[in-house]
Amino acid sequence: MKTFSRVLLALSIFAAAGNVLAADPVPTKAGSGTINFTGTINNDACSVEGAGANKTISVNMGEVSIKDMGTATAPKGSGTLSAENFEMKVNCNAGTKVAMLFQPTSGKGSGLVTGTGVLKVIDGLGAAKNIGIALLDGNGALIDLKSPATAKIESNLQDSNASLKFSAAYVTTADPKLAVAGRGDATLPFTLQYE
Repeated sequence: MKTFSRVLLALSIFAAAGNVLAADPVPTKAGSGTINFTGTINNDACSVEGAGANKTISVNMGEVSIKDMGTATAPKGSGTLSAENFEMKVNCNAGTKVAMLFQPTSGKGSGLVTGTGVLKVIDGLGAAKNIGIALLDGNGALIDLKSPATAKIESNLQDSNASLKFSAAYVTTADPKLAVAGRGDATLPFTLQYE
């Protein structure tokens, strides 16, 4: 009987030890931190495809010779355009009337060449001189960027999608003999306005 009691006692101890070993271990903290979520919720009725997270569209103007450039008033002087027929695809709620307003003189724009309606190239080391960028509408007409009334393209969307077609051309903004080759970068902010 003593042996039986000892066996029973031993089995009880093993069972208790098994329960202790099977219990969840107390977790050890290895560090802590915080997840921050940021963002903005808007109610935009329109957006531009390919504009990326920062709503920027890139147009590659390529490499153009000064001799092939038109002027600020006649941008298609030799018939050569730098970025012919690029388009901006606008997606809106169906039936939305949308206008794209260009704002070259806003804080982020590179500005206008004095006395013209064409974009000024960004100044700096290696920048072209006496060169600007003319923006043309889908029909090839110069878009005068001097005033909000003329720097506006309107479209009435029936199926919620439209392609606004443009061309851009490097132009000389002074006597072509005074033009200096170099970088020809510019920035043209825009705003979509809708009704």
